[in-house]
Amino acid sequence: MTKNKRKGFDDLIARREELGDASPPWTLSEEGPGSAVEPSHRSDTGPAGPEAVPAPYETANAGELTVAEHDDLAACEAAIDTLRVAFWAAGKALQVIRDARLYRTAHPTFEAYVGERWEMTRTQADRLIRAWPLAERLTPIGVKIINEAQIRELLPLADQHGQDAAVTVYRTVLETDGVRITAALLKGVVAVLPPDRFDHAEAVTQIRAYLAGETAPADSSPATTAELWSVEAGRVRTALRRVRQGAIRAAAEDPDDARKLAAELRELADEVEQGLQQ
Repeated sequence: MTKNKRKGFDDLIARREELGDASPPWTLSEEGPGSAVEPSHRSDTGPAGPEAVPAPYETANAGELTVAEHDDLAACEAAIDTLRVAFWAAGKALQVIRDARLYRTAHPTFEAYVGERWEMTRTQADRLIRAWPLAERLTPIGVKIINEAQIRELLPLADQHGQDAAVTVYRTVLETDGVRITAALLKGVVAVLPPDRFDHAEAVTQIRAYLAGETAPADSSPATTAELWSVEAGRVRTALRRVRQGAIRAAAEDPDDARKLAAELRELADEVEQGLQQ
């Protein structure tokens, strides 16, 4: 195989880091953290290659998509969808090749195989292999999907306390209204939990308190401004959800106070918007 073909996979891995979300649409079992997880059924048509994607074009059309545009959208989304399964599918495939020594005909070692065949380091290959079982187990709810960056934040917890602990953490965050799940948020959530033990009920309480802004992680490792903002923004969204619900209930009893709160929130939102424009 030519070098360009070998490099294709390395390029895919690089794009996976850029795109973030990279796992298939699985569904968590309703039986709880310890239950088995089954994948959703995918189309049997297989992944779409570049040849299935239409050439880029512009249109002056407005309103509803035409039949042809619907077909183009489906073809483009099918092609993008192949990236969603890249990291966990690659990790699983690499483990099969490594454990069964399927590389042995043409390569003396697994490290030589991934380097020569895929221009990938052994560290990259091991990282994908380590991530895929948890990615398969931590199957998101509905349309939400997990990516490798999120998996990396949960792997230490799973290694120490088992995959059930990671399922508990991820499910609790997913079920919290107004929270956008990110790797930075999961990092903060894991840091709140005691490192020497894991109790399901205790963990749920601690996670909810953290997401509500009532506690802070004990982890003193430095975080970037973007990470801190991502965590804080998720907590703000959760608080605003509760405020909205409470204001709606209280409006009938004290409409003036509800209006005052709404005005204060609008003023705060205007200040944030002005800051963004500057």
